[in-house]
Amino acid sequence: MKTGSTLRTIFSLLVGCVLLVLVTMLGIYWRLQYRSRQAGDVLIAEARALTYASERVARPLHTDASLPGTLHEALEPLMPEISLLYSDDVELSGNKALHQTYEDVQHGKRPLAELPGPYRELFERNRLLIQRALRASRTELGGLPKGLRDLDEPDHRRPDDMLSSVLGLAALEVRSQLEEGQASAALETCLDGLALARDAAYGSGTSGARLSASGYERLFHPCADALGRATPEGRKQATLALRRLREGLRPLSWALREESVSLSLNLVSEVLAPEQLEELPEGARYRARHPLVSCIQPRFEPLFFLHDWPMNMEYLRQVAPLMDLPSEQRHARLVALERSSGAFWYPGVSFALYTPRHEESASHVDGQKARVDLLLALALVKAHRAEHGTWPTTLPPLYPEREVLLPTALKLQPTEGDTLRLVPEAAALQELALTATP
Repeated sequence: MKTGSTLRTIFSLLVGCVLLVLVTMLGIYWRLQYRSRQAGDVLIAEARALTYASERVARPLHTDASLPGTLHEALEPLMPEISLLYSDDVELSGNKALHQTYEDVQHGKRPLAELPGPYRELFERNRLLIQRALRASRTELGGLPKGLRDLDEPDHRRPDDMLSSVLGLAALEVRSQLEEGQASAALETCLDGLALARDAAYGSGTSGARLSASGYERLFHPCADALGRATPEGRKQATLALRRLREGLRPLSWALREESVSLSLNLVSEVLAPEQLEELPEGARYRARHPLVSCIQPRFEPLFFLHDWPMNMEYLRQVAPLMDLPSEQRHARLVALERSSGAFWYPGVSFALYTPRHEESASHVDGQKARVDLLLALALVKAHRAEHGTWPTTLPPLYPEREVLLPTALKLQPTEGDTLRLVPEAAALQELALTATP
């Protein structure tokens, strides 16, 4: 009798333990589903906001001679030709030596006469196209053509760096106009190129931010040479345009918001509720239903992902504002956030994978801001020299009327030969220093 009672007690305990485990597992699953549902609602709101923001972009106009409409309306008819240009450019870039010479000509390390024949042919064949594409940067509103934005339908996607070919040949156009003695036209081309590169960052995530920054890298030295030869009136207009361009550079935090949404859409079709999928904008919904890569396999991975993707979205939400901090603060905050974040359930995935990539994107954008600030400083010290006959002893205010994000600290260094060096104070940016000549 006592033995039977003991067995019943043990059996009851076992059943209770099993029921407790089942209830706990159901509670965990319910909690994961609830968190996933909440994250889905945030994703929908972000996708809607970013889709709307990328279609009609209000940014300061760099010129008073503006064109009506949006950038995508002006560029869309040119996209078939730009696509062919991009294909030809990619094919030529396979020859590393040839491509290096091409870049040396862009940056002024070699004269235009040394431009390799295939690139000269590419330039001459597309010269009118480049001029038309650059003119499109003067539209009242920005907004990239369909296929270049992060939340466009994947089957309409174009290469992320397609506009890089236009910006590369724009640098050659500045070089050619300077060689032909057309200093005013060269400065105008330079400013239009910087404006188009700026617009490439709107709606295209971190890849667009890097493309935008690389466009400024290609145009930096040609623009500096154009400013050096500009008339006083040309420098005055360039000063106004550069300030507007700098004000319109998109914060990298926006690119992280876009990346968070586009990454999630590529992963969450199996965990979003059907009604949530229907609430997404058209392009975002298509991407969710047709992911570029299938990341969820059978069995237990959906359970892992119910836990991981809301955590990933929250992490990127916290990372985004850090991208707009000074570099020394940014790195420390990124590392601290990485350490304080919870762990993914999916094996082999860690927040530590993100930090180097975010730092790389941020360093590109740091360089972009510094290049605009240096060009503006060059215009200001040249204007001072023309008016007073001497170089200024202190740098004139770069942005006296309104603040811009992270202005570059610059110092003036008089050098031999009555020249003046404009040098960023940050060690990582000092290689960008410019020399002003009388």
